[in-house]
Amino acid sequence: MSDTSDDSTAAEKADFMYDLRHLISEVHASGSFAAFGTIDSFVNPGIFIDPIGIVRLPLSEDDAQALAQTSHKAPFGKGNETLVDESVRKTWQIDAANVRILNKAWQPCLDQILERVTEGLGIAGGPSSIRAELYKMLLYEEGAMFKPHQDTEKVPGMFGTLIICLPSEHTGGAVCLRHGSKLERFDSSGNSTFGASYLTWYAHVTHEIEPIQTGCRWVLAYNLINHAPGPLRSASALDARIGQFTQALTRWQGLQDEPYYLAYPLDHQYTDRGLKLAHLKGDDFYRARHVAQSCEAHGKYYMFLGNMEMCITNQNAEEEMEDEAVLSLDSLVDPQGFDLFIGSTLRISTDNLLRGESYEDREPDAQRGGNYLGNQYAEIDQFFKDSTLIIVPSHRILSFLLGSTFTLHSLAHLTTRLRGFIGQAGDSNFRGILLQVCQSVLARDYTNDEDRDLRLGPVAVSAAFLKNPDIFNAVASQIKGSFEKDYYSALGGLICFDDTSVQENEYTFPMPLMNNTKSLYSSINTAITKCGKIYQIHENLNAFRDGFFNGHPNRSDQLQVNSLKRWLDTLLYSCLYNSEQVCEQDASTLVKIIVEREGAPFSQHVLYQGVRIFIEHSRNNNLLINPLVIELLLQSNHQGRSKIYLETLLRNIVESAVSNFNLCQYATYTASLISPNQFQYSSRSRGQEASPIPSRLAGPIKAFYEYASGCKQDLPAQLLQRIQATALELTAEQSNGFLILFLSELMPVADTSFNEAQSCIRSLIALYIIRTVGHEPKKPTNWTRLEEMSTCSYACDNCSKMNTFLKDPEASYHALGDGNYHLQSHFHDFKYFDVKKKQTWNPVGVTKTNKWWEEKHPKWQSRAEKVLGAIKKLPQDRLKECLRDEYDWVMDLRMVKIVDEAVVDDAIQSDKEGEGYSKTRSSVPQKRGRENSE
Repeated sequence: MSDTSDDSTAAEKADFMYDLRHLISEVHASGSFAAFGTIDSFVNPGIFIDPIGIVRLPLSEDDAQALAQTSHKAPFGKGNETLVDESVRKTWQIDAANVRILNKAWQPCLDQILERVTEGLGIAGGPSSIRAELYKMLLYEEGAMFKPHQDTEKVPGMFGTLIICLPSEHTGGAVCLRHGSKLERFDSSGNSTFGASYLTWYAHVTHEIEPIQTGCRWVLAYNLINHAPGPLRSASALDARIGQFTQALTRWQGLQDEPYYLAYPLDHQYTDRGLKLAHLKGDDFYRARHVAQSCEAHGKYYMFLGNMEMCITNQNAEEEMEDEAVLSLDSLVDPQGFDLFIGSTLRISTDNLLRGESYEDREPDAQRGGNYLGNQYAEIDQFFKDSTLIIVPSHRILSFLLGSTFTLHSLAHLTTRLRGFIGQAGDSNFRGILLQVCQSVLARDYTNDEDRDLRLGPVAVSAAFLKNPDIFNAVASQIKGSFEKDYYSALGGLICFDDTSVQENEYTFPMPLMNNTKSLYSSINTAITKCGKIYQIHENLNAFRDGFFNGHPNRSDQLQVNSLKRWLDTLLYSCLYNSEQVCEQDASTLVKIIVEREGAPFSQHVLYQGVRIFIEHSRNNNLLINPLVIELLLQSNHQGRSKIYLETLLRNIVESAVSNFNLCQYATYTASLISPNQFQYSSRSRGQEASPIPSRLAGPIKAFYEYASGCKQDLPAQLLQRIQATALELTAEQSNGFLILFLSELMPVADTSFNEAQSCIRSLIALYIIRTVGHEPKKPTNWTRLEEMSTCSYACDNCSKMNTFLKDPEASYHALGDGNYHLQSHFHDFKYFDVKKKQTWNPVGVTKTNKWWEEKHPKWQSRAEKVLGAIKKLPQDRLKECLRDEYDWVMDLRMVKIVDEAVVDDAIQSDKEGEGYSKTRSSVPQKRGRENSE
């Protein structure tokens, strides 16, 4: 794009923002931020204060002294503190609880004052929309004053302050009020001797009470509270010009550089609690109402209210750095005051402000830092707070509320909150916002299917809540896997069922309905089953069922309950019949499907048939058959029809399970069932003595062997052969912990008179010893130290020289050059050497020692003793039968001990070749490796 085109686009945007700002700014209320007047028809309130009694009017000097003696010094707020400091505020006060108004005619007089207050402040709802609540009685003696300050919201709904100046002669004490660039000064002293006056202003208007020159200023202070149920209705001075504004919004849509949002700062500050359209003051109310009505009329924009904070960091002047300014939104509500702020603070760009704020001549609302640190000052953070209205295009609502990279948690939080607001506020803007959020999620591009599927969960639930089949069908067309379980549960609490059956292929489904007109049976089925994994589909269906019984309004309707159960079973059977995916997790699910329907014979029988068909399709799939035989054996204690079905399944797969048995997969699956803390016979220290592992870590191998023996004569031998053939696939950790427990379960039932049993057990024993104990570290007989060599990723010269030195059988000392710290990090911090140092911190040479062997050999000895103790706990008569004349050789661990200089071949490989264990050579079944010596 050319520079000319860029300039044209920027000018177009600037012109639009100027015009929109003008349309908002020219909307005004009829009143001001403060008002003052005399009370012509003043009525004596009849003020009674204990112990003084009725206070006479005008206020006499004696009564003034009595009031002062009864009062206490008035404090003021500073941040979170409440302070008393007469240099800031010098006033006497009596709490409203101690002030009684005896004259019943006072309330009508106060009502007349409130009429003038609403006119003066431009309150749209008139006096019926507000009330005055007595807060304090204040007495200002000579010299009394109150420096500039702002009133805060003391009670919910408070929007301003009303002061009634009672007859009491005085001079001075004028009230100066400032709001933005506007100034007002009201002096009540002119008619103070016999007359009364009122003074009112909005909260957060800065005001100051000048010192009293003579006499006493005596006032009643009221909090002004808005109690209107909704927005204030009167618009006497308001020309809404809805048509003009909607045209401007249409113009916004056509901009090439379309703003994502626009913010218009309000005249007044509002607390988070008081931020709602009905509580806005003066021009703020009329402008916000005008914008809200215009957005609603247009239909493609929303207006929100928020509190934003500008943080200006004044850098250290000596470092000559520019000040940093950050504008952020830290609260957001709709016009009714419903909180839409999700998660962390939202950054606001100053380029999106319709009305810029000047902070140079403005006192900050808060400040942090600025302390003197030695010869310089620390950074100063100044915080300026403003309330604002914000206009957001409907198609930008998701990115505005959550940001462009929102999380599943924030999306779920937002949609849940919007659904709750719809329930509270009825058919309001929230329905449109929620629908737009759903459409935006569906329209996004995602980096992967899982990311999309997770975010579709809240959309599916919202579609069901909104009774919008189109959105739900769009979810079903996009999903590739599954939502999180909670969303299926939520769906179960929202979707109804019709007992009318729907035919799809050869299956009959009850009909899930939405808004009683469009069937969802295809889409809800897709949303639950699209993943294609039986275990996941089963979890999804169970979550859906639980959601129905926990939260659905029709959960006590037996017709609905029966339709739900029939739909669940039919859908699950269809998936079992047609599924082409097989997962390890399916094994436990298949058993659960049968067991959890023990009380429903027909349902159990139908789904048993589905399970049987599914298993038949996967008979030779190791991924399923190995875990399934474990699950079936572990669940063999069930009674009733479940026991019959499970035993039938086991009988059908036992031969396939034996021929496909894999010891590593078996060990991994059994370990996943119990989450063990430590391996009892592990050689690796875990910081404390290992607690015993339950025997179930070995799995149901005993029951499997016995069952196989009862089914077919040659199955036990096949099983033992498969165990031996796949044992080498075990990991080091499995060999260390699982293997000995597996042997303790297998040996009591295996027929050790068979060659297959003897060969299998010999191999497992050898594997256990070799993997767990490792080869005995050989005590050096020369200066070669191969075990202490290291690999340098940089192939540096110093490391190369060090490795050459370690391989040299003659050299005992090596002088070090530069780069000693690098060498130390690669060669165990030189802990296996005697180090020669020029100074305490500078190694200049190293001498070889036997420290490595002296450290490693005791650890090897400890492992050997533990392993030997574990082997001794096995049935010794059967072990002797398997090992025969090699029993003593094994029990002495000679396969890993150093007997002489010779090194034998791999003992397990030799055993496979029929050579047996050699007792004349060092019994090392694997190549020596450093990992076996750690």
